[in-house]
Amino acid sequence: MSEPTMPPPRLGYTSQHSRYTQEYDRWARWTYASPPAETISLKILAHYKGGPRRGRSQTMAFGNICEGKKDIDALISAHDLVPIALDTIIPKVKRFCPSFPWRFDEFTVRDTNWVDLAEHRSPVPFFYSQCLQPAHKNPKAMTFKSKQFTLYVVVPAAQWLEFEAFMEKEKSADSTTEDASAAIISSDEGDGEQLTTSSHTPSMLPAASTSTEDLAHCPFHTRVAQTTFVPARISSQIAPHNDEAMEATDALIGTAATTPAMKQTVVSPTPAATSPPRKIPALAPFMSPSQTHLQEALKSGRKSELDVDNVLTQAFETIQFYPIPTRPLAEILENPRYRSFNLDLSETYTGRLRVDQSPKSFIGIGGFKTAQSGLLMLTPPSPSGLGSKVHDNVVIKRPFLRPPTLNPSTSSTGPPPGGLRRIIWFSLGDELPKLYCEANTLYWAKALLTMTYDFIDSAISSAASVPPFKIPRLRFVEAGLALAHLQFTKGLVKPKFGGTVCGVYLLEEKIEGGSATFTKYIHNMDCRPSLSVHEDRYDIAEFLAFTQHVQYSKTGGLVFISDYQGSRMLLTDPQILTDPSIGNGSDVFSEGNVESTIASFEKHHECNRFCKWPGFGLNKFGAAVTGVRESLNP
Repeated sequence: MSEPTMPPPRLGYTSQHSRYTQEYDRWARWTYASPPAETISLKILAHYKGGPRRGRSQTMAFGNICEGKKDIDALISAHDLVPIALDTIIPKVKRFCPSFPWRFDEFTVRDTNWVDLAEHRSPVPFFYSQCLQPAHKNPKAMTFKSKQFTLYVVVPAAQWLEFEAFMEKEKSADSTTEDASAAIISSDEGDGEQLTTSSHTPSMLPAASTSTEDLAHCPFHTRVAQTTFVPARISSQIAPHNDEAMEATDALIGTAATTPAMKQTVVSPTPAATSPPRKIPALAPFMSPSQTHLQEALKSGRKSELDVDNVLTQAFETIQFYPIPTRPLAEILENPRYRSFNLDLSETYTGRLRVDQSPKSFIGIGGFKTAQSGLLMLTPPSPSGLGSKVHDNVVIKRPFLRPPTLNPSTSSTGPPPGGLRRIIWFSLGDELPKLYCEANTLYWAKALLTMTYDFIDSAISSAASVPPFKIPRLRFVEAGLALAHLQFTKGLVKPKFGGTVCGVYLLEEKIEGGSATFTKYIHNMDCRPSLSVHEDRYDIAEFLAFTQHVQYSKTGGLVFISDYQGSRMLLTDPQILTDPSIGNGSDVFSEGNVESTIASFEKHHECNRFCKWPGFGLNKFGAAVTGVRESLNP
């Protein structure tokens, strides 16, 4: 059945072109505007463990301690929530009863599901996923909505029992003092003198300088114990009258008292109970700014200019990200669904991608793909790999067509010196299969390299002696496919046919250092190192040639990785070479799968010190050795 032909596009202008300037300005404002801050609020309560357990909470509140916090970053982790909760509640607990020796390091912070936040080690934002909800007009898209969450600072049961025993002991001591005071009162009933407060204060009471707020937070029986009645003449002998102290104490007791009887009490404190006035701390002397430095700063500020081109070339895409997993080769062989990189089976994450479209953003332009810098922002971030950071620097790769170079002077085709380099992107229908093939090649390269290291580690562990060389440890970059989707708003016409995918990108982990750290270790059509013996990183190229030997031998000559390139630790853009019997004339792993290379591997490969080590037990290959393929069994 022949494929349906698409009608040719309409030519010329339509009525929609008259709105071009208006739509351009509107989309420019939306595209480059800073995203709104995503914050949450917290309600933090003080509880002690040991409350009712039959179908109810295991904790009880105490002291009416409840505090609120707002403008908390929604991306905060459980580990970072713990100090916020403790710093908020601990000062309140101290004021609740300052005389008890609280052990704050035993306090725990829990959420409404009774999860201990200190034991929750995941770096993933703790509350962010609960703030995501389907958009009103597009249920498949998720939007952020700020919420309030409750946290409990919990006092352990053992410490709370110690606190209750401490309070009972103080209460019994207060009762003894009150009995003694009552005996004195009974002996002076005939005098009719006014009762005053004794200067003796229990040990658990705050000093006379304690604020009204501190006194109000103390337990009720603690505040009552402060009023011990003694005849006025005895009190006057003990402590002379002090009018200023009397007025301050009257105000303190009048504010903290909770019954009319306590409000009528007259207090005569001792001079030792009053605290000296607090001194205002001296401020540092004011110093005028340096005129020389100020002049230089003002000149620099005057010269600052906005890089308009850099701002206007930034584009933001709403994407669905599909990371490329690393699976063991045995798992791929056992499960037919894992035979290739599958978008339906891959985990997916929603986010945004910032694409720098300026010419200076291009890191490199190869023979088939371009590489430019970008910024990946997933919501929420992935647990590991690419996108695990809130703002992850990535490399965006796209295939392209390179037409003949145009000579601007003659407008003729050809490669004249100084001609302009032109790049033409593929259509979406052609670009997606090509990038999917690149992703699948990287998927298999990860599995084959993992198998190689498994063989190396197993051979070394079972060998009689350690090898006389170090094993370089490399891996392929973390990567994934990003599908950009259209975002429809009111007033824009939706397409009648097709989905919302408007672009596709291959995102890879960025190799730091640029071209200075990038090395081509082995070319695609070769099975020998591209570097000479005396060049830097030849040891890595030699080791990678050895990995080809291992992969070729352990797969029975069916497949190995080629086109090794990257830095000392990260590899990128591999090729998978397969035996001619695999593809039957078709491109299994893109056009770079040169089958003639693997067919002549035993002849052209040169065994090095890694291949020749007896512990690996590999057959020798080379021009003077007849190639004998090993069986698939290790």
